[in-house]
Amino acid sequence: MADEAINEDFEQWNPMVKDYKSVEFNQYSTGPGANLDTSLQLANNKYNNGNATPSKEAVTPYLLFKNMPPKMSKAALRNICSKHGTVTSVRDSQKCDYFFVDFATVADMEATFRALENNNYGFQVFVGKHKKSVTPMEYNNENNTAPVAPRTTGIDYQNRTYRVSNKQLPRPVIEQSRQVEVDKCNGYSADIFNNDAHQLEREGLCESIKHSKFNYQTGRSYIRMPQNIRDFVAKKHKESSGTFSPSTGKYVNKIDGFEKPSQIGKCNICERECDTICSRCSVYYCSVNCQKNDWQTHRYMCGKPKSLREIALKLKKESSDAVNQLNRSKNESSESSNSPYKGSSVNDSTPQLPRSGNIVTITAISKTNVAFIRSKTYEDNMSYFKTIDGIQALGNKLKPLKLQPKCGNVVIAKFGDQYNRALVLNAENPEKIFVNYMDYGNLDSLRLEDLYEAPIEFAEKPRHALPVILKNVPDCYMTEEIRNFMYSYLNGINVYVKYKPEDFLNDKGVYQVELIDETTEQNLNKMIIKLSKPTEPLSTNEICYIDYLEQKKLPSGENVELVVMDNSSMNTGCISCTTKAFAVEIHKFRRDLQKYVESIPQEGYAPRQDELCIVKYNKDGLWYRGRCLEVVGDGYPTVLFIDYGNVSMVHIDDIRRYPTQFTYPIYTSDCEIKGLPETCNEEIVTKLEELIPHGTIIKCKQVESFPDDHFYSILLPDVIQKLTNSGLL
Repeated sequence: MADEAINEDFEQWNPMVKDYKSVEFNQYSTGPGANLDTSLQLANNKYNNGNATPSKEAVTPYLLFKNMPPKMSKAALRNICSKHGTVTSVRDSQKCDYFFVDFATVADMEATFRALENNNYGFQVFVGKHKKSVTPMEYNNENNTAPVAPRTTGIDYQNRTYRVSNKQLPRPVIEQSRQVEVDKCNGYSADIFNNDAHQLEREGLCESIKHSKFNYQTGRSYIRMPQNIRDFVAKKHKESSGTFSPSTGKYVNKIDGFEKPSQIGKCNICERECDTICSRCSVYYCSVNCQKNDWQTHRYMCGKPKSLREIALKLKKESSDAVNQLNRSKNESSESSNSPYKGSSVNDSTPQLPRSGNIVTITAISKTNVAFIRSKTYEDNMSYFKTIDGIQALGNKLKPLKLQPKCGNVVIAKFGDQYNRALVLNAENPEKIFVNYMDYGNLDSLRLEDLYEAPIEFAEKPRHALPVILKNVPDCYMTEEIRNFMYSYLNGINVYVKYKPEDFLNDKGVYQVELIDETTEQNLNKMIIKLSKPTEPLSTNEICYIDYLEQKKLPSGENVELVVMDNSSMNTGCISCTTKAFAVEIHKFRRDLQKYVESIPQEGYAPRQDELCIVKYNKDGLWYRGRCLEVVGDGYPTVLFIDYGNVSMVHIDDIRRYPTQFTYPIYTSDCEIKGLPETCNEEIVTKLEELIPHGTIIKCKQVESFPDDHFYSILLPDVIQKLTNSGLL
């Protein structure tokens, strides 16, 4: 009987009854429901009280469905979801084509999500989030930071395998030097030319993008012709055209000595060799543009007999003298004003932007919101090609620049295989003269020996490439995705320019414009905004791990300068370093990280091992990129700040998801100092911190690379010698 009673008790006992509404057994620590509000948990859900309708405090778990098939109805979606969980209602959005499916419990919601996450219906499924009120961060008035008191309770120190940095040091800040120091240059603000997105290319730390036909460098495209093809073209040119001899007045082919008929002459305007003439009077013109420019003089003699030509030229001379006298008086009055540039300097008046609605072409990309455009009207096109061809025709006749130029001077510089007009922006260092190519817009850093004198007729011509600011587009860090999209418009694709008179910015001297593709009607501004706006990941498919980012290599060899980004782990004999140019790049995208965190709900996140995340630094209260090294279950994962090198234990409330749009490379690496013991005592650490200050630039006698581990070994003989003299080694 005792056995029968026990069996009966076991049959009536249900172990799930006790734990069905238990908070401990109904919490989600992993999976899609990990970040849901606690009111969504089954123990707190108001549906559990048996009421038919939830109270006002109840929060319903739901799924969001996007990209629904056109003919799918609410009833069909309910039937699909009901196979996996209890559906309470199906709603659609009045603002967009989204569907929302409410579930009775979180368990129903998660079961449906897992079943439909990779479906064959064509739609996308996301876990619904109940947004919390977002309050702005409290900043310190002095440095815009809000230090956070570090947590010290509830941390598991025993089960950790990674060593944490001994100190929390302030972040070093190395900003990019300005290429232009004057407030105005050629009528434009210096901010237009400063801090463009191609500094690494000029420093030789980033390769130019190569295309099957075009090369892209410093925001500009060009065709690189192989040497053998250039030699072949030059040979064919000589064979077909030969050389015109002014002394004999004959056209001679120098290769075989054959004298061709003298139907080849010199253009009446530019004196270029040509075989085209005016049909009425047989005067040589190399192009229609030259004939148009000469028409005011040529019209007095074109097609007229010699007796009438002299009278016409006399009347023309008298009228020209009157015009010259008027212009001379105007110039004398204008010379009394203080002009910033003299001699071979560009005209100080700002060139006129093409009218709104006109077709232009993008000649260079400077920043995500700054581009240079050129008008594509017939007259502007002919003027542009005449300028470019005229400079190339000078060739070896160009005189090297002997004296150091001044800001605002116009010079000739070579970009690739082509000579270009260039505006000098900064010439303080003869080994690093910053110029802006006037007919394209890209910046370059050249030496004095690379510059040539600009003939006055080219120096006085207005620039063909005009800067514009892309309206509503943010000035953010240029990722590879944004760069590739903007570079695709550098190959002569026509775009419309649209702006209003009120879009002119007086402080910068440029217009805010919209650029629209002539063929596809795509708005370039809107596309760049979309590519530059990071979004918080909503599904497990958008998790980014450490291999998602490119690790940049530091220079190796002798006499290498590195920036010490962090020395808080000096007891291991290692410091975290990068180059000065890379440190500038890190400083650039820091502001994008802050904007992203401020734009999303203030909800914590528990990352997985090796997952990328955005982490708050307690020292200054700002947000930085991190990599989760390990999770021990105490809510304080060990995180490596990948741009600085220090390791900290950070609470999940101070961690955010990493958006896929942030594809910035990793610029910082760990460097071992040769000659130090494996573990340094406190005396050695104190002396090392004195000899290698945090945030300073050190000169390494030798840097050895271990590329497989992204690790470097540096030789600092002066530091080792001072430690030895102090009796510490």
